[in-house]
Amino acid sequence: MPCSNPSGRYFSHFYVISVVWNGSLLWLLSQSLFLGAPFPNWLGALLRTLGATQFQALEMESKASRMPVAELALSAFLVLVFLWVHSLRRLFECFYISVFSNAAIHVVQYCFGLVYYVLVGLTVLSQVPMDDKNVYVLGKNLLIQARWFHILGTVMFFWSSAHQYKCHVILSNLRRNKKGVVIHCQHRIPFGDWFEYVSSANYLAELMIYISMAVTFGLHNLTWWLVVTYVFFSQALSAFFNHKFYRSTFVSYPKHRKAFLPFLF
Repeated sequence: MPCSNPSGRYFSHFYVISVVWNGSLLWLLSQSLFLGAPFPNWLGALLRTLGATQFQALEMESKASRMPVAELALSAFLVLVFLWVHSLRRLFECFYISVFSNAAIHVVQYCFGLVYYVLVGLTVLSQVPMDDKNVYVLGKNLLIQARWFHILGTVMFFWSSAHQYKCHVILSNLRRNKKGVVIHCQHRIPFGDWFEYVSSANYLAELMIYISMAVTFGLHNLTWWLVVTYVFFSQALSAFFNHKFYRSTFVSYPKHRKAFLPFLF
């Protein structure tokens, strides 16, 4: 029987919130970084409460081993762009690619998901250098401020995103016929791309996406590494149970596959 897809409907709510909320934050940040427009009072106060980076403390980079303020501002801008693009793609996949099971999402997981995508955007924004009222202005010197980690992080983001999209297509095709019509919502063994190495290749790609953002921050942003740590443990836990299910359900399941990290776990 075709899937009624209730969980897919609820998962799409997360990405609708993220696209709208983080898209709004991205718009406000763009206005500030490139046009010098101040943040709204409520947002500035909220970011100061969250411990927004004060750029006066970063200006003397020769006296402290920190990233120059312009590079940090560009990093935060790029990461917020990545977060918005990621959410937009996942929203598209929820509507047009993924075929979810009939299982309903738990109310606690649902509420946490909504809060998470609001807080993660604010976490990025809190890394933007600002004084009491204004954000550090990049102006038109965007490319001049770009460094190797911005380029590497960008390449890693789109590489990981492409793999995650491909993995979701593979999973979706397991529940469709050759005409693309959903015919069941049962589990099948996925093959191809990173599924040749791990059971939850889409979760591995999710981790790599967040690591790419850590790279974009220059690899030394402790706040974002805490976000990566949360993503790692949450995805690893889900991958562990997925792997356990696959191995207990399918006798012919490939024995060389790991749960989450190729050749390791």
